[in-house]
Amino acid sequence: MVKICCIGAGYVGGPTMAVIALKCPSVEVSVVDISVPSITDWNSDHLPIYEPGLWDIVKECRGRNLFFSTDVEKHVCEADIVFVSVNTPTKTRGLGAGKAADLTYWESAARMIADVSKSDKIVVEKSTVPVKTAEAIERILTHNSNNGINFQILSNPEFLAEGTELKTFLSLTES
Repeated sequence: MVKICCIGAGYVGGPTMAVIALKCPSVEVSVVDISVPSITDWNSDHLPIYEPGLWDIVKECRGRNLFFSTDVEKHVCEADIVFVSVNTPTKTRGLGAGKAADLTYWESAARMIADVSKSDKIVVEKSTVPVKTAEAIERILTHNSNNGINFQILSNPEFLAEGTELKTFLSLTES
């Protein structure tokens, strides 16, 4: 069974992984986040975000092939494919303050992926990030990796709008 892990249980990671779990029932999908309240909400009847139709998909898939956890390292280690959907706020200081994306969370996620991986991985950037972020992430992964693990980096830019995300994503999977 293919295992997918998504780091980030927000407006991008949660709904995207729910649709993947719905459309690919033989794939195990884990959404991980360091935020205990967020993961608690994903595992409850009160999701942390509102997206029309999301509750029905989560209810159908959760516990079958869709899981939400704070055990980030375990699920990253076990995954074949790791999506990274972490926050990319605008920098508040330094070069690019007020304009450029702050990639601190991305860089931290890449270092952690490199540290805990025991097998080759496909790493997918699924966030609003600047062009060439994949190249920077590849450098971090290969520099910090042990044991000759290979990482393939893919870019899947986030383009969905809150409130219409599922409708758009489901229409893409039907074509």
